Amino acid sequence: MNGKRSRFALSFLALALLGGCQGDRDDPPNDGAAGASGSNGTGGGNGSGGAGPASYTFLGPTEHLVRASMALRGTRPSGDELARVKADPAALEGIVDQYLASPEFGATLRDLHNEALLVRAAPVIFPLGFPARGPLAAEEQQRLNVALMEAPLRLIEHVVMNDRPYSEIVTGDYTLADGRVAAVWGLEHQGAFDAWTETRWDDGRPNAGILSDSTLFTRHSTTYSNGNRGRANLVSTALLCYDFLSREIGGADASINLGDPKEVADAVKVNQGCAGCHQTLDPLASFFGAFHPLFVPSDPSTSYPFTFYLPPLEPVFNVTESAYFGQRGEGLAFLGDAIAADPRFSLCAAKRFYGYLNEMSPAEVPLEVASPLQAAFIGSGLNARKLVKAIVLGDDFRAAAGPDGAPGGRLLKARPAQLARLVEDLTGFRWKARLDAELPTGQGAPVGQVGEIDLLTDSFFGLEVLAGGLDSVAVTQATHTMTPTAALTLRTLASLAAQHVVASDFAQADPSKRKLLRQVGPAEAGEAALRDQIAALYLRLYGVAAEPNGDDVAATYQLFTSARQAAGGDAARAWTTTLFAMLQDARIAYY
Repeated sequence: MNGKRSRFALSFLALALLGGCQGDRDDPPNDGAAGASGSNGTGGGNGSGGAGPASYTFLGPTEHLVRASMALRGTRPSGDELARVKADPAALEGIVDQYLASPEFGATLRDLHNEALLVRAAPVIFPLGFPARGPLAAEEQQRLNVALMEAPLRLIEHVVMNDRPYSEIVTGDYTLADGRVAAVWGLEHQGAFDAWTETRWDDGRPNAGILSDSTLFTRHSTTYSNGNRGRANLVSTALLCYDFLSREIGGADASINLGDPKEVADAVKVNQGCAGCHQTLDPLASFFGAFHPLFVPSDPSTSYPFTFYLPPLEPVFNVTESAYFGQRGEGLAFLGDAIAADPRFSLCAAKRFYGYLNEMSPAEVPLEVASPLQAAFIGSGLNARKLVKAIVLGDDFRAAAGPDGAPGGRLLKARPAQLARLVEDLTGFRWKARLDAELPTGQGAPVGQVGEIDLLTDSFFGLEVLAGGLDSVAVTQATHTMTPTAALTLRTLASLAAQHVVASDFAQADPSKRKLLRQVGPAEAGEAALRDQIAALYLRLYGVAAEPNGDDVAATYQLFTSARQAAGGDAARAWTTTLFAMLQDARIAYY
């Protein structure tokens, strides 16, 4: 640890108590068999808050592999991977390492951190909506805005996937940009236009990872009266799991006229109830005084590159001297180092990763679960991939059943982005649409042709919220239950994907190049071959090794033969009906 980090660490010694005790686990090992109980001591612990390991039953090795693959990548394991783990459960760890190096895990990292930073807002939400003009006049509006909203998430993905200390997300002296982001903010960009590469802010702002990011603070704007307090609370909530808005307010004067800026400005200094929060919130907000307060990209006068960093604004927006929870300092680099040295940063990361992978909010993660993970995370040099590995190999994650109210021990539901990747991997179908119309803004100025929309990962034109996702503005938490709208979305997706995969598979003469129907052709009528194909579908779609003569295959075979008879012998139509049923089965959505 360098001198600066040591100084911060000593300054926050009292905060270390928030981390709780971080003792070693010495639970007995477990053989990983389905229905077994115990603890393997690899990460999350029993997570029961008092209930012992014997209160849990665990997934078998292949079921555990399916869950790990879905959580990390949003796709099913291959048949070869399932066979390897069935033959040798110890092979699971090496396969998880491969998953953690995959591009799909990078996409998962972006999804995870969007739930913290809430940057993926629709371009029609004020004040967003970057227009396709100037050097970007030929761009589709949707593609341009998706790239811009992804910028801070791409930086975090870059840090994690390259095994850099996780603290670089707030201390890194670089940012990430593709050609679109570079053109909007005036950044240097090397390589292909679509390539995300390292670059640096050269307008005088300190480089401090996402804390320097113009996109983040365009999405989270401010006003003169707010004075960057919303931005400060976003940073505190996302990175420290400390939400000022969750604090209880005691002694506040209900007679304060909140419509009078002067009265409010006085109250935050002298009123006991107000000052309790603002004595730490306002100095934190002062670190962001040089950023443009309310940038409306669709304004007709906007041109690229846009100047977002304006130091002359600081005297206007800073209501007090900058400080980090009582530690005086100046500049974003100071702030980044202070956050990185704060024990709450590593504890929050442990809670956030654990919560995302186990489908619970960070606030719901018990301290006795998060604290050992935090200790291991710190011991690894803040290697986030090692943290994730510990979580997915831990007892809570592989629990099939557990005590009521305890972490783990329940089915997990695929988020919309996971479902999109899963169905695309299985069938080759990605649910997209084109909207070739100009999108108006509140000012009446069009921002360009909308273009192609990914319907499962778009919250305005698409179905992301209906499928259980968030829009980062009005809906800020994912839904992990099968709501009626989620079921309808899955049903429509299954219908379209089934039609697509049957048509494309039977158009492919080489069975080895097909997605699902590799054992049969459209003319196949033999019962044994059809049952073998159905059994192969169970393995590929659900990760379940079904016997060709077993009950599951028998029921699906009956569905196929009935559908074929109803379609006048049309096997392609029968396979479409069969896959339509199998792709909307709850086993697709849950893992």
